[in-house]
Amino acid sequence: MYFVFACLNIVRAREEMSPVKQYVMVGLIALGLAIAPKTSLAADPNALAQLLQTNACPSCDLSNVDLQGYNLAGANLQGANLRGANLQDSSLLLANLEGADLSNANLTAVYMDRTNLNRANLTDATLVMAALRHSFFHSANMQGANLAGADLQYADLRHSNLSGANLQQTNLKFARLNRALLPDTNLLEGAYQPVMPYRVKYY
Repeated sequence: MYFVFACLNIVRAREEMSPVKQYVMVGLIALGLAIAPKTSLAADPNALAQLLQTNACPSCDLSNVDLQGYNLAGANLQGANLRGANLQDSSLLLANLEGADLSNANLTAVYMDRTNLNRANLTDATLVMAALRHSFFHSANMQGANLAGADLQYADLRHSNLSGANLQQTNLKFARLNRALLPDTNLLEGAYQPVMPYRVKYY
């Protein structure tokens, strides 16, 4: 704040400066803006501490958190904000992520077997090579998610929105896709396709 006021004072006095001094002041302002503290977009440190200590942080702000490789098996993260989080190679076995926001999150090679992701937001999330067997995605928003090579055997995807999702080499053997939305997906490129006839919607 003080830096902003200082810049305003410099602008007001600019008319009294010589051209050389003006150029010097412009350079100093640019340098100050470059090194000035920027607003952090990281997770709430208190929320992160709570999660690591108690393995529970429902409805917490954990956006952009880096939890790569962490063991969060059985964690309660219901309704948590995990937008943009890095959870690559982490374990969320049997975790509760119902209603959580995981949009744009990195879930590459995550271990999420039997995890509750009902009504979760997974828009544009990366789930490449993720283990998602027997997990629950009922009514989840998975638009644009990258599920290439993911294992979704026996997963519950009923009423989920998979519009534009990448399902290349995705294992959907015995997955439940009743009334799932699948427009603009490459389902036919899946390694294992679900047994029809489910009432899937390709439009």
